[in-house]
Amino acid sequence: MKTIIKTLVFVLAVTLGFSLRTSAQQYLAGVQVNEKWGFIDPSGKWVVQPQFEAVEEFSEGLAGVKQNGDWGYIDMTGKWVINPVYKRAENFSEGLGRVLFKQEGKWGYLTKDGKPAINARFANCQNFHEGLAGARDQKEWGYIDKTGQFVIPDKFEHAEMFIDGMARVKQDETYGFIDPKGNWVLRTNYENLRDMREGVAPAKGKNGWGYIDKTGKEFIPAIYEHAQPLSEGMGRVKKDLCGFVNGSGQFVIRMSYDNARDFKEGMAAVKSGKKWGFIDKNGTMIISAMFDDALDFCGGLAPVSQRGKWGYIDKSGKFIVQPQFEDAMNFTKVE
Repeated sequence: MKTIIKTLVFVLAVTLGFSLRTSAQQYLAGVQVNEKWGFIDPSGKWVVQPQFEAVEEFSEGLAGVKQNGDWGYIDMTGKWVINPVYKRAENFSEGLGRVLFKQEGKWGYLTKDGKPAINARFANCQNFHEGLAGARDQKEWGYIDKTGQFVIPDKFEHAEMFIDGMARVKQDETYGFIDPKGNWVLRTNYENLRDMREGVAPAKGKNGWGYIDKTGKEFIPAIYEHAQPLSEGMGRVKKDLCGFVNGSGQFVIRMSYDNARDFKEGMAAVKSGKKWGFIDKNGTMIISAMFDDALDFCGGLAPVSQRGKWGYIDKSGKFIVQPQFEDAMNFTKVE
């Protein structure tokens, strides 16, 4: 019986250890030491040794990295999946990676095995989202499908990705939103717009930025220096100082910070004086302003800088990875 129990305990320990290691490896972050970039796990252990001139975040299991002046893609073990032969390599989205071909000097798309999905033909293009991607051959933007064909003609002066079935565009000096068939959902008289998120979009009038709803109704006056799209139900605004409004137009956190970032995982980095800390959605300072810089929480950790070095803290403000890096990126989930 004792032998059986010991065996079960051993098996459980091994299983738990494997589970924890697997869980830890679900998130990786790009960090820089000695002017080279690599990737660490949430414990601070190197998963991909620092060897690259630049890196992108992992997306759909791959990360764009730059080595010897050229870009390609690696997997989470650091193995080359797509060799570095491109002038630029952006994130994968909906199974396709956007790359700038060196010889042609044009943008196109690759599959995850490195095969051209859409040949190099665009002066510029965007990642796919909701099945479509903004692209332009010359000066005007339209939207292509995954065969590379324009399904919405290239007639816009500006175009952004589709979010919740709507894309922000500009045509004939008019800003608004279109549907996936290219029909106008909303035309406005505003000088500029930002993305519609959670049914709300920042809009710039003659006197500044405010917010409109899907009908174009201005429910937060356009009087602020800046206004950002909603994130977790909170919109960041600035008028001398930064604060937050909700989707109903109520000021949830008064404008009292010198700078701020969006809410992620229930917390936002805010700058008070020369230092950064973190608040919750009630405006309570959860982590005191003691950092030289701070980025968003992701996977329960946030990059912060002290005395010129970057490390990672948890939501109590405790350093999980001590400051030691020249630069650092957010953790992202590797799927």
